[in-house]
Amino acid sequence: MSRVVCFGYVNPGEVFFVERYPAANTGAYVRAKHAFIGADCAMVAQMLAGWGVEAHLIGNALGADELGHRTLRALNERGVHTHIVLRRDLHTPHEVDISDRAGTRTFFVEDAPQVWGSLADADLTPIRGAAMLYVDWYVGPPVERAVDLARAHGVPVFINVEYSLKRPELHRNLIAKSTYAQSPMSDVHVGQEDPYALIAALRGLGARIAFVTRGKHGSLAADDKGLVAVPAPSVDVVDTQGAGAVYSAAAIYGVLAGWTTAEVARFATAAASLKCAQHGLLSLTVADILARLPALAEPLE
Repeated sequence: MSRVVCFGYVNPGEVFFVERYPAANTGAYVRAKHAFIGADCAMVAQMLAGWGVEAHLIGNALGADELGHRTLRALNERGVHTHIVLRRDLHTPHEVDISDRAGTRTFFVEDAPQVWGSLADADLTPIRGAAMLYVDWYVGPPVERAVDLARAHGVPVFINVEYSLKRPELHRNLIAKSTYAQSPMSDVHVGQEDPYALIAALRGLGARIAFVTRGKHGSLAADDKGLVAVPAPSVDVVDTQGAGAVYSAAAIYGVLAGWTTAEVARFATAAASLKCAQHGLLSLTVADILARLPALAEPLE
C-alpha cells in the first residue's frame, strides 16, 4: 500500500449550511450542520485513508484539552496516522464555516499564533520513504522545510497552491520544487483570469502534471502529452466545504494508481462534484465513483 504524508494546518470545526448567505445585520436559518477536521491537508489524509491508502498527517500542535483529544481520536478512528502533539499550554482552536446553495463558503478561524506557529517544529521524519507528500501553500515558511526534505529524499510533492498570473512571482519557487500542482479558481475567478494560461504557467514552472479546478465549470489537467478539459457533472449543491481537498485526494490516488492524466482528472472532478452534493467529506468509495464514470469502470492499468 502506498504511503502518503500530508503536511499542513490541522484544526477542528463545524460547517453550517444555509440556503443563502445573509446580508449584514440579518440572519439565516441553518438547514444542516456537521463537524469536520480541517484544513485541506487533514481532509486529504482522511479521504485517502478511507480509500485504503496509508495516510500520515503531520500538523501543528493542538491543546491537550477535550477538543484536542477528540480531534486526534476521530482522525485515528478514520485510519489516519497522526503526528500531532497535544500541549497543555495550548488551546485547540475551533473553526466555523458557512456554506450556501450557491456554492460559496465563508470561514471564521480563531486566531491562535502559538498553535499555527508550532507547525515549524513538527517532526518531518515520516516524509522519508513516502510515495507522495501533500502540502498546502497557505502554511507559509514551514512548508518550504517539508518540501525541501521531500526533495532531498526523492519524494514527489503535490502542492495545493492558489496561483495567479496577476502576481506570478508569488509561490513560483515553491511550485518549481513540486512535482504536481493544483490551483483553484472559484466561479468568480473563472471570469477574471484565463484558466488555460494559468495551467500553462504551472506547467512552465515545472509541474509534471498541473491541475486547475474551476468549480461548476469542472477542471483542467495538463502534462507532457497535452491538455484535458473535464466538465463537472450536474449536482444539487448542498456543501462545497472540502471539495478542493477531495479533488486533491482523488488526484493523488489516481496518480499513485498509474492512471493517465485524463483518467485522473475525470475521477477527481467527479469526486469533488459528488462531494458538493452531500454534507461532510465524501463518503463514496473509489468503486462508487468509478461506477458513475462508464469509461473508467473497467480496470485501469
